[in-house]
Amino acid sequence: KPSQEAYQKMTNSASAEYSAIFSSNNVIYPHDVFNGTSINSVFGSVVLNLRDAIVTEDVVINATVIFAGADIYVPGNVNVKVSSVPIFGGVSNKVQNLNGADAPTIYINATCMFGGVDIK
Repeated sequence: KPSQEAYQKMTNSASAEYSAIFSSNNVIYPHDVFNGTSINSVFGSVVLNLRDAIVTEDVVINATVIFAGADIYVPGNVNVKVSSVPIFGGVSNKVQNLNGADAPTIYINATCMFGGVDIK
């Protein structure tokens, strides 16, 4: 579970939300501090590229995909923990966590209905 501070930060902040409905959305996050986000895709595709983002503390990404897909690319200096509700879909996490390292964690909460989320 995310730390209470990370959860409060995500729920209290005005973080960006990215959506694609019958379309696609390709988001490349710049060299800036990433504080978490929500992505929604319905009959579409969202690509969230965080490879250049600065992640210094635990953050939360909420993802909802319905008859759709989402790709999330994370930086190499983070751990990833996934919680999902798959309904004829699922989450594929290809990130190798940094064992024993004191690295920030990206918590991904995914709801997948006839679709999927790929984490790379």
